[in-house]
Parts: sequence; C-alpha cells; structure tokens
Amino acid sequence: MKLMASETKPDISTVVVQTALEPNIPQEEKEKRKRLKIIAISVIVLVVVVTAAIVAVVYVVGKQAEDTFKTAMLPYTDESGKSSSQKVTVTAREEKFEIAGTGTAVFDFDKSLLAYKPEKMSKPTCFLTAVNTSTLLSPEKMKGLLEDKKVSNLRSNSSGHAEYMSSGVVVPNKDFLSPMSKELCKDAEVMWMVPKPDCVDQNSLARKKRACYYYYYCYIRYCDYLYCYYTCYWWLYC
Repeated sequence: MKLMASETKPDISTVVVQTALEPNIPQEEKEKRKRLKIIAISVIVLVVVVTAAIVAVVYVVGKQAEDTFKTAMLPYTDESGKSSSQKVTVTAREEKFEIAGTGTAVFDFDKSLLAYKPEKMSKPTCFLTAVNTSTLLSPEKMKGLLEDKKVSNLRSNSSGHAEYMSSGVVVPNKDFLSPMSKELCKDAEVMWMVPKPDCVDQNSLARKKRACYYYYYCYIRYCDYLYCYYTCYWWLYC
C-alpha cells in the first residue's frame, strides 16, 4: 500500500500594522500652542530688528565721530601782520580752514593735497597743490590744539614760506578729491599748481603783459607758551 504524504500548509502570521493616531488635544490647548508660536516668532523678529537698529546707530555715531572731530576758532596773522581768526574743522583725514574775506583751505591727508579757494577772484577758482603732509599737524594733533583754550590768545609768527605757480593744467575731473575739497571746488575751476622756480616772479611775468596776482594762506604748525608758528603758502596766478 502506497503511503500518501500529508500536505502541510505554511504558517502565515498575520502582521497587524497599527496607525498611531494623534491624541485628541483639546481645542483650548491647540490655541495656546498657536499663541506661543506666534509669540516666539515675534520675539525673534523683534531681536533681529533691535540688533539691526543698534548696529546702525553704532555705525552712524562712529561715522560722525570719524567725520567731525572738532570745530573751533584759531588765531590767524597774515603776511602784513594783521591779526584775525580762522574757523577750523578737523575730521579723521581732512583739515579745513576758513578765513572770512580771504579764502578757504583744505588739507587732504590721504592724498597729500592742499586745495585753496581765494574769495577775491574774477571767477571761482581752486588751486590744487601737492604738499608734504608729514610736516603738517596731523588731524589728531590739530584736534588737541583746538581743545587748548590758551591758543586763541597767543600771538602769531610765520616760520616758513612755500611758493607755487599755475602749471596751466586745469583738472577736468574732480571725483578724486576728498569730500571737503570736492565741496569747496564744486562750482569752481580747479587749477593744478607746481613749485615756483626762483627765476620766476610776478614782475618777470608782468613784463609779458600778463596780469598776475599772489594769493596766500598761512597754516598753523605748532604753538608754544608765547607764539603760534605758521608756514605760508603763496600761489602766483596769472
């Protein structure tokens, strides 16, 4: 008799996947969480805005401190011995000197340039001159001089002399000038000036039937307990 193999069915396990259901959160709790999220976002935005405002204020204050160190009056004595005063404005890189009835000078310490605009000219003109700024009072030292209240009562002496004349070259583009120089010369022709040779003077040029004039400005170099000393810049313009 042939035995029959019994058929066995595989044991199939049933896998039950349970879906985690969101707990039933009361409506009041949902509203509370929503309010907390709004508050958190608002705080973050406020912090960002306040931080930006603080940075802006620090920048503006720092920029103002850099741009305007000091403005004060200093004594001034011209070549004829007449005493007056000059308004001095000092920034981190520039020094501006305004003398009523005479003219305005601006020293640019970044480019070692002196721009001078006389008041009494037939047409507005700026004289642009290269100067050795290492021989000048730096803006920081000038600031200290302006803060010395005794300086305004000191007598003045000239201690140097530098002469320049027109090169005949008109500066076509003023964009490279410092902010104060650019403002001073914005409506004026800018003439490049060069050191004047000893062989050239006003009389020799006048013989060529050219009207020539001298304009000058005296820059305060330092003061001791008796005097303030100057270097005077002369420009021969024909």
